[in-house]
Amino acid sequence: MNNGNGQREKIGQYLVRLDYLSFEQAEEVLRIQQENPGRKFGDIAVELGYIDREILEEYIAAQ
Repeated sequence: MNNGNGQREKIGQYLVRLDYLSFEQAEEVLRIQQENPGRKFGDIAVELGYIDREILEEYIAAQ
């Protein structure tokens, strides 16, 4: 997925744009990710119950 100017859309932006995540949920995932730099955004969102693994796989497949 590309954001219109040749750059790949980040997973958080994608999930918020498609209403899979609220902006507040995305912010929470980012906060946790900043505290745990080795963790991936999608894995954290799944672990928190914000999205299903299928939604994460949909994003990955589209890349």
